[in-house]
Amino acid sequence: MLEKAEEKRRHPRFDFRIPMRYRRIDAHTRESKGSLIKNLSVGGARIAAYEFLPLNLKLAIEIPLTSGLKPVEGIGRVAWVSKAAFSDQYDVGVEFANLNEKDAQEIGKFIFDKNVEKVI
Repeated sequence: MLEKAEEKRRHPRFDFRIPMRYRRIDAHTRESKGSLIKNLSVGGARIAAYEFLPLNLKLAIEIPLTSGLKPVEGIGRVAWVSKAAFSDQYDVGVEFANLNEKDAQEIGKFIFDKNVEKVI
């Protein structure tokens, strides 16, 4: 029997709509692109992207959780990709591969402070 994705996750996801930026690490460009986080956990996020991002691609991520403060920065890995229905966007599952402890705690505090409902 196949396990559902949510059963494999170590951290529950919470519904958010947060702007963020990412940069493909494999690219020969320093250009970052804007995106939107749809759900978030200490271990990863579901984002909306206007380009196809292949599995296992490494992304430099920047998430401004609180206005005026330093954004959470780290490396993420594309864990899954799905074409969004009736849209030119892709839903992308990003697993945080390299967040320092302080940034991981900042995400946890942000989720706790917002007191949102668990989605997965």
